[in-house]
Parts: sequence; structure tokens; C-alpha cells
Amino acid sequence: MQPTSTTMSTAPPPHDPQPQPPIKPGNDECCHSGCTFCVLEMYQEDLAAYEDALRAWQQRQANAAAAAPAKAVSKRRKPALP
Repeated sequence: MQPTSTTMSTAPPPHDPQPQPPIKPGNDECCHSGCTFCVLEMYQEDLAAYEDALRAWQQRQANAAAAAPAKAVSKRRKPALP
């Protein structure tokens, strides 16, 4: 049995907050002993994921702005004086 494909809307959700960058570890947070899960390496991985998420978010914002209908600005005219 084949999996069914679902169509996804390209419109961003109504609440689409900008991704936040990871917090850079302080100089004293790395013990420099070659840990398997080094805080500096984990930060670099988190930073790369953040940059990807930020680019995707920026693209969604640009697509939403391009898809949004332009609002016409109408100026009210003052009635002509007799």
C-alpha cells in the first residue's frame, strides 16, 4: 500500500515568530578535554540549524508579503466649494 501524499499550504501560520539564535557558550564553559558532546561543537551545530531556520523564515515572510494583496491608499477629497 502506497502512502498517500498530503498537500501542504505554503502560507505561513498566522503566528510565525522569527527564530532566535542560540546562546553562545562562555569561554569558561569548555573544558578542552575533547568531550563527546563539547559545548562549542554543540553551539556550532545549533548555530547552523538556526541559520537554516532563519533563511526558511525569511523566505516564508517574503512569500507572504508577495502573496498579500496590495492595499490601495485612498485619499478623501474635500468637497468643492460653491
